[in-house]
Amino acid sequence: MKKSLVIIAARGIGDLIYHLPLLRSLYESYKEKLIIISNKVNHSKEIYKYETFYEKIIYFENTRFPFFKTLKTIINLKNLINQFNADQLILTGSPRRLMVPVYLSNVKKKIIFGEGNFLFSKDKKYQHLTHAEKIIKYTDDLNLPVKSKNFFLTSNQIIEKDQDNNNTVKLFITLDSHHDQNNWSLKNYITMILKIIQYNVKVFINFSPSKLYFLDQIPKKIINSNKIKFTHNENILEIMNIINSCTFVIGNETGPICLGASLKKEVHSIYLPIHTKPESQIISDKTIYYNAEKESDETITIKIMNNLLRKFYKL
Repeated sequence: MKKSLVIIAARGIGDLIYHLPLLRSLYESYKEKLIIISNKVNHSKEIYKYETFYEKIIYFENTRFPFFKTLKTIINLKNLINQFNADQLILTGSPRRLMVPVYLSNVKKKIIFGEGNFLFSKDKKYQHLTHAEKIIKYTDDLNLPVKSKNFFLTSNQIIEKDQDNNNTVKLFITLDSHHDQNNWSLKNYITMILKIIQYNVKVFINFSPSKLYFLDQIPKKIINSNKIKFTHNENILEIMNIINSCTFVIGNETGPICLGASLKKEVHSIYLPIHTKPESQIISDKTIYYNAEKESDETITIKIMNNLLRKFYKL
């Protein structure tokens, strides 16, 4: 039995999926539920709601603040860490504002993913890897007794509230991405959705609530269709419920794509290599990728539609 405290520095939903093998390996190795301290913007309490590897999740602020507020957050995090009397602490990133409270804490065994050989220095041996690959490499380096490779969320308790005719094919389409670094043009999604709604389908359309201007650019034929439901106002748990009820997930390489892969859906992910690699490929081999730099918009649209149509006629 070993009590482990894990600090998740990452801000993204996809990053939480990439952490699943680490968290499961720790729990299965030491037979002790984890204490997780997590960046509050990543919705970890919702994403991990049905998982059994943790005792509790506590949110903390992981934002760059002015000097004096940074000092206060460092002290607060150090005090929070010390409350749990953990046998070991694992910080899964190496921002210095998080390394400081870890160094100051009273936990005897401190492990920082990406830490160099000297205080506050950075380890560069995995700098060529994606964030997902780094988490896996550092997890392997722990040499834990049990090594889980399971990236799939526990979905058997996720409620499928939307019960339509069994012959209705459900699709989840996400129109944007984190920081808009990976966005395929909205007009391409509109073209595809207009084709899709000719069939017996229900389409859930998602985008950030901060981008309501999307609704001004989407044709009334889509907005007014009884086959369309917009999900931008739903919470993360409801988004998970919806994705779990769908057969297909389509969109830019971003958080909902990772959720779809982790919930074992057929995922169609569009990415721009200038900004990102298709990190979600580490989750599932069901994901189909489209490189928007190498393939034209028309080619990507045709390929996705051909994949969907083959399934439409089977279902």
